[in-house]
Amino acid sequence: MHSLRRAFSRAIRWSEQYIKTDMRYVASGVWLSFVGQTAVSLSGLALSLVLSRYLTQNAYGDYKYILSLVGLLSTITLTGLGTAVFQSTARGYDGALREGFWLNLRWSVLAMLGAAVLAIYYFIIGNNMLGIGVLIGGACSPLLVSANLFTSFLSGKKAFGKQTLYVAIIGTPITAAVLALTALCFPNPIAMVVAYFASNTLLCLAFYYRTRALYRPDDTKTDPEMRTYSKHLSAMGILGGIAGNIDQVLLFHYVGAPALAVYNFATGILDQTKGPLKMLDSMTQARFANRTTSDIASNMRTKMLWLFFSSLTAALCYIIAAPYIYEILFPNYLAAIPYSRLYALSLLSLAAAPASSYLIAKKRVSEQYITTLVGSAIQILCMAIGVIWWGLWGLIIARIAIRLLGGYTTYALYVISAKHHVGVD
Repeated sequence: MHSLRRAFSRAIRWSEQYIKTDMRYVASGVWLSFVGQTAVSLSGLALSLVLSRYLTQNAYGDYKYILSLVGLLSTITLTGLGTAVFQSTARGYDGALREGFWLNLRWSVLAMLGAAVLAIYYFIIGNNMLGIGVLIGGACSPLLVSANLFTSFLSGKKAFGKQTLYVAIIGTPITAAVLALTALCFPNPIAMVVAYFASNTLLCLAFYYRTRALYRPDDTKTDPEMRTYSKHLSAMGILGGIAGNIDQVLLFHYVGAPALAVYNFATGILDQTKGPLKMLDSMTQARFANRTTSDIASNMRTKMLWLFFSSLTAALCYIIAAPYIYEILFPNYLAAIPYSRLYALSLLSLAAAPASSYLIAKKRVSEQYITTLVGSAIQILCMAIGVIWWGLWGLIIARIAIRLLGGYTTYALYVISAKHHVGVD
């Protein structure tokens, strides 16, 4: 065993001269991501198997639609607070956790009022199911989002092991089990919404207080820039939040709940990549935050090339394997296969992830405004045109085009920004 560890360590050091990255740091992150993603994937797979067999496509579509409506309402809160808390914590301001918790609750009043108004509208038109669902989500979401800031705090502390333990190994399987049990016993959208928000909110609160007990953060150490920076990020994130949920809303209204169910099964497997990539992105930001632009720029292209070829390989493998995956696991959703195979091309946009991490870590606010505001506006427009004119195919094609264009734009902005800041920070 000891000889294997030495061989692995030598291989890691040897690879650093070609990849131009601290591969020991990355390897620790990859291992954590692998463990966490294994737990998330197995939980998600088990849940998907249950939902695909015990929830009708209409019920599943209604459930996802309610979650999307709540997501849209959350765009009028401080959506950028998580990133701001992460940045402040990474620079030693431990009071960011408590400050962020209460700040988010105060700013969530508008979202709660919006949920109440929307629920009244659905009650008036006679759709009590959607009205009740929106009320439940609107009531629970503020507390859920506030408590979930513990993940940003742990990322800022580089406590990726604890973050993986709490979120992926404990939280996700418990939530999946609650949702699966609900689908088996009460297969209707309202019961699913209650199970989703109740389980997530209680778990996040437990992990929030556990994190505070472990680290005992000094709440007097607050970052004077955090509130302003979080407001900038939130302003940038309004269109991004709309863009992140509008696809489900448009598809529900123009094509129907069954099409929304097929869409979620078509994109769900590939969207699972967001989990480990989010952790690796947090690790990259934490490293970039304390490094000079010159140092970062010297290895950026190498990192991006390795990511491009890795994502290309993953996309090709998925395209080949997709029919077998759906025939074995989701026989009720074979209609999702062609959409999912095409959607695999969106993985190529992952190559721009290091450039995005640079812009966030170095607080390049103007560049982030461009990528989020302009990018989100184009995304909303493209998805609306795609759904209205070509239905589900149009939405899939729009999402692929948007991701590839967004990745290219992010890289171009990184290049411009790096040229202006080399030797400055």
